[in-house]
Amino acid sequence: MDVFQRFVEHYRVEVRFCNPASGWEKGNVENAVGFLRRNLMVPMPNAESYRKLTSWMLSRCDEIAGNTHYRKDVPISDLFAGEKTRMLPLPRVPYDACRWVTRRADREGNVEIDSNRYLAGPSWRGWTLEVGLRAFQVEIRTQDGRFVAKLPRAYGRAAQTVRNPASLLPALARKSRAWGESPIRGDFPEKLRLAIDAMDSKTRQRTFRLLAKAGDAYGFDAAAKAGEHIVEQGHSIDEASLTAMARRISAGETPDDVPAPDLHAYDRFMRPETQAKAA
Repeated sequence: MDVFQRFVEHYRVEVRFCNPASGWEKGNVENAVGFLRRNLMVPMPNAESYRKLTSWMLSRCDEIAGNTHYRKDVPISDLFAGEKTRMLPLPRVPYDACRWVTRRADREGNVEIDSNRYLAGPSWRGWTLEVGLRAFQVEIRTQDGRFVAKLPRAYGRAAQTVRNPASLLPALARKSRAWGESPIRGDFPEKLRLAIDAMDSKTRQRTFRLLAKAGDAYGFDAAAKAGEHIVEQGHSIDEASLTAMARRISAGETPDDVPAPDLHAYDRFMRPETQAKAA
């Protein structure tokens, strides 16, 4: 109720409640719902996620808005444009529909919400944390407001702990010795995992920093696949190669379509004797 009350205050709307199971009290609403059900939900649509379903339904509404009104003989979109001139302007800041709860992390760094476990990270075990619940996302922060993690929200009963490997990479960059016991070891592609196992401490820390940066920009999966492909090509992981490949993989290319760039050719132009000849 608190989330709804804040929604009402944010958008400055008045609320009038009707009795439940009394459709005759809210005929206009029932008619509008029936219209959308008949025009959007028949046949029953299929979608991979709520986000894609919402996007598809919005596009269908835009199509319907282009039709001519059955009584006024003008485009529905024109009627809506006229209605908007009588409405209050939207606030500059959209409403954040989020409910915050307090949870204590267990000894593995997990917090439990609605029978599902979300991984904050081993470094937060035993901490009392604030958890923000949104429709598609769970945000975890410390009680003084420091960011901990953002995770996809699970509905029903998740088969395993919900986690975002990218959120743990900065901690691994600081404490690379924890790699052997890290809960995200299994999230790395095998060849990249073996390559990291063989690295010395300094190289491992640098690799985790690069993966964290690429993961923030293009997602953990794209960064990990890019790192694995670079290793398969026999190259060491550097920022330019990892960033370029992760960007292309996140755009839909497969690793086999993206040749690992060999930057060693440019090293020759940086040598003093090469620069002297060029002069």
